[in-house]
Amino acid sequence: MIVRRATEADLPILTVLFDEYRQFYGSSSNLAETQDFLSKRMHNQQTIIFVSQKDDILTGFIVLYVGFSTADCREYYILDDTYVTPKYRRQGAAHQLIDTAILFARQQQVKRISLQTEVDHVEARRLYEKLGFVKDHEFESYHCFI
Repeated sequence: MIVRRATEADLPILTVLFDEYRQFYGSSSNLAETQDFLSKRMHNQQTIIFVSQKDDILTGFIVLYVGFSTADCREYYILDDTYVTPKYRRQGAAHQLIDTAILFARQQQVKRISLQTEVDHVEARRLYEKLGFVKDHEFESYHCFI
């Protein structure tokens, strides 16, 4: 299995994987909306996406968005999504995807990678902690849904 940065040529297959991911979190399948969203993010360079690939099959992805720390005058990455299609889970793809994101962040000399995950997503939390992420005990997350 290899991990590489996604390109616009990956968009058709990546759209299917993202649609699977969205359904996993309760959204209805909508390939056109998913492709439009991804296309805009890629075209406007608003995201960094890495994909895992086994032979010629895309098996998963990780998505980073750029955030900004005013206090430190530095960029950081928001790890928004990590997904491996069910058939290819437990083969190290998520681990490789996260490792690649961390290496990329180091190369870009950003301050940190931040993420949120569901409290009951124990396996994901365990993997993130194994790879060096630490739970934030200082700040609470709030959202204003519009």
